[in-house]
Amino acid sequence: MPEEGTPWVALGRIKGAFGVRGEVRVIPLPLPIARILPDAHPEQGLPEDWLLGQPRWRIGRSSPPDREVTLLAGRSHGMELLVRFAGLDNREQLQTLAGMRIWVPEADLPNPGEAHHYWFRLIGMRVLVLPENGSTAMETPLETLGVVETVLATGSNDVLVVREPCGEERLLPWIRDVIRKVDESTQTILVQLMDGL
Repeated sequence: MPEEGTPWVALGRIKGAFGVRGEVRVIPLPLPIARILPDAHPEQGLPEDWLLGQPRWRIGRSSPPDREVTLLAGRSHGMELLVRFAGLDNREQLQTLAGMRIWVPEADLPNPGEAHHYWFRLIGMRVLVLPENGSTAMETPLETLGVVETVLATGSNDVLVVREPCGEERLLPWIRDVIRKVDESTQTILVQLMDGL
């Protein structure tokens, strides 16, 4: 079991027992990845085969999860997963799992790759405005626009919701012309504001 204080990420929610073969229905929770590559489209989350490839799942109603289960089998079923756990095979046992979430230590998530970022890692980052010439050199103090409050999925591109110091909400499209650099080590996002933003 990971050490105390480990950050956990929820990847699914158990909906309840399914059928008579000892399976439960799992609704995968999206773990979207924001990308700033010019030709990239938003990705709605980890592939199901990654989740089904994890032999041990940690489940619980909140983080940190309080129970570990061993995955015996799993398969896609429409927008859900059907899974079987070792030692849990009767409907009454399985119904007690309804509402529990499936958790994974943040450190176990696959690397999203260069220029890709998990949404949950963007939340809380400071957003700094670059000078009009677009230089990312740090000689000039940058204006703080605010802090990322959440990320929204839209049809064309993701949108950062930034809370300004005055309390106002600013929406920034997740496109290369606006999002210039994300630095997870300093918890900052450098942006170039376009007309109308």
